[in-house]
Amino acid sequence: MSALPKDWLTAAELLGLPNMPSDKRGVHRKALASHWTYREVSGNGGTRREYHVSSLPATTRAALSWNTTAVLAGNAGQALQAAAQVGAVEGVKVELKTNLANQIAETAKADGLRKLAAMPANDQRRMDAKLQVLRALEEFQQASGLAMTVAEHQFSAAYRHGHIAVEQWVRDLVGTVSPSSIQRWRLAVRKDGITALAGAYGNRKGVSKIDSYPQVREFVQAMLVSFPESRATQIMHGLRTRMAGDISSGSVELPSMRSLERWMDTWREKNAQTLMALSNPDAWKNKYMVAYGSQSENITLINERWEMDSTPADVMLADGRHSVLGVIDVYTRRFKLLVSKTSKAVAVTALLREALLAWGVPLLIKTDNGQDYKSKHVAYVAENLDIKQDFCPPFQPWHKPHIERGFGTFARSLMELLPGFIGHNVAERSAIESRKSFADRLMTRGEVVDINMTAAAFQLFCDQWTDGLYMHEPHEGLHRRTPYAVTNANREQVRIIKDERILDLLLAEAAGSNGGYLTVQKKGLKSDNAWFIAPELEAYVGHRVMARQLPDLGQLVVYGGDNQFICVAECPERTGMDRKEVAAKGREMQKKRVQEERAALKAAAKRQNVDNIVQEILVDRAQAAGKLAMLPRTTSEHSSAGLQGAASAMAEIDRAPGTSAELLRLEGVSERWKRLQAETAINEVPAGNDNELARHRQEAQPVFNTPHERAQWIEKRSRVRALTEEERDYMARFKKNSPASYRRIVELVNEVPDSRTQLTKAPASGTD
Repeated sequence: MSALPKDWLTAAELLGLPNMPSDKRGVHRKALASHWTYREVSGNGGTRREYHVSSLPATTRAALSWNTTAVLAGNAGQALQAAAQVGAVEGVKVELKTNLANQIAETAKADGLRKLAAMPANDQRRMDAKLQVLRALEEFQQASGLAMTVAEHQFSAAYRHGHIAVEQWVRDLVGTVSPSSIQRWRLAVRKDGITALAGAYGNRKGVSKIDSYPQVREFVQAMLVSFPESRATQIMHGLRTRMAGDISSGSVELPSMRSLERWMDTWREKNAQTLMALSNPDAWKNKYMVAYGSQSENITLINERWEMDSTPADVMLADGRHSVLGVIDVYTRRFKLLVSKTSKAVAVTALLREALLAWGVPLLIKTDNGQDYKSKHVAYVAENLDIKQDFCPPFQPWHKPHIERGFGTFARSLMELLPGFIGHNVAERSAIESRKSFADRLMTRGEVVDINMTAAAFQLFCDQWTDGLYMHEPHEGLHRRTPYAVTNANREQVRIIKDERILDLLLAEAAGSNGGYLTVQKKGLKSDNAWFIAPELEAYVGHRVMARQLPDLGQLVVYGGDNQFICVAECPERTGMDRKEVAAKGREMQKKRVQEERAALKAAAKRQNVDNIVQEILVDRAQAAGKLAMLPRTTSEHSSAGLQGAASAMAEIDRAPGTSAELLRLEGVSERWKRLQAETAINEVPAGNDNELARHRQEAQPVFNTPHERAQWIEKRSRVRALTEEERDYMARFKKNSPASYRRIVELVNEVPDSRTQLTKAPASGTD
């Protein structure tokens, strides 16, 4: 056998030792039956199984210890000679380390003695019992002559079987010991003095084997945080699975099931607030969150701040699932409720409409940061009414406490006032044990509360509750005054909206699916698979506009840049308007606008005389090289457009549509007069021979850019004079080559009545 002790032994090495079988097969059977710790080792002869010495019987370990001692004694001279050679260098290091360890131990023992003077009697008694056990161990080791490690194992077994003589009070406190516990006690005494045997004095509660192993403590805590309802049996299964390797190696010792239960109860009690904050933030907010300040102490004006929200739970009514939305004025505590199919932006603005008409316009509205309240539609309404929006941080509803408490009051009143309507059957009603349980359900997100009423009846109840009951109940936040009394005592000016229809325009939902932004096309505006038209849209073809859908679905209110009102477009299929009449008016307006714009541009070009501009630029650069001039800035007057644009829209809606006669008058007689005079001037031919007449006509004939322009000019001439042979030939060729264009030209010319006989003297038939 090797001179040094071995921790792992094969079955062959164990043969012949005390309490060991006489063959290897018997050793393996004994190891399997006694659950010895083993390992598989690969070698030249294959794989062999080795057993750890700590798993062997005490008598076998003792025999191994004696054998090792004998071998070491036989080689004592050789060992001493080697030690002399190495010890000369290492001796000083060992001495320094020993002195330092002794100093630390003495300091710890002195500190322990100071603690001992103030230690409670129970802790001293526990310490004394463990000291008695350690003294008994020292006596056992000295009497047996065994090494301390071997003595610890044999002493533990003997103490467990009652073969170690100690006083009864010691055995009552220390019923059993193990080699690992004895080793911990001896180490604690060396490091911290005898007071360490009393446990964690001054902080004993919660200290156990769990606290002795950080990895065990962290695992249990993680389970309680991630799964707050975990039971001790479940956590124990997790510990055995996760710590299997540490348990088998002896580096971790698991607590008993009862110890784990006690530790979990203590930890839960100590960390109750943190656990609730993790598992149920709303319950933590209501039970633990400090409320030293007041969210309303700085509110000094009526309508200074409103709060809006929806009940966390939905309400199942006789006609389907609904949401309950609420708004409260913080200063007066006035409260309004709306029962809606959904809690979307349209429902939010519907509740906002009721409050705006009843209370006036607020300065600020506080809401959560949900998509219903941050939608473009709600933002548009707030912006155009000069209302500031303020959003709570995510998952922090306590920033709007007044609406939260208002909903709580409402939920409790429901059970008091509508006991016969809660639940849809007897069994369901009996399941609602108390008013508090029902109120909690209504204030719990994701719940659905059944109320056996229609939406209309429930809305009537909400209105009667807020106006007839809530408004006249004393309120703690109002110093026991009622919301009605505070409102009635107000003498501050309130911003109101006089015209309800203008407000409806602002609250109208955006058309289409792009926040109300639509592009004007040749056919008009397309929204929800319908075309909306208006003559005024002709000037915006190809441009992006803002359109809002009126409740009748047949009209769109159209705004341009800066919210400037453009028109009210209609869907003929929905409103019954005359599409042809609108198209004719639109074409006339477009034709007139284009003609006016072209004439203005041409007049500007003529005034500027830009034919020789290139030469002018070259001359100017040559004369004033290096001189720069700053262009003047373009400025425009800024104005707010919200209610003013809506007022213009309402005026247009109220105006009756034009008749066909009015559409024809849009062009105006004076414009036709000017055009016909210009055309007639060409035919005012001076007296003279045929050559002079031809020359005059040639000079009066304009320059044409396209055959279409020339054909149109000739067709117009045919209405006031006879055409020349050349003109007749040209028109014949044009009609043959472009019959569609020819028909269109004739239609356009025929639209203007032949009024030349009324404007100027007509020439004789067949003459120029």
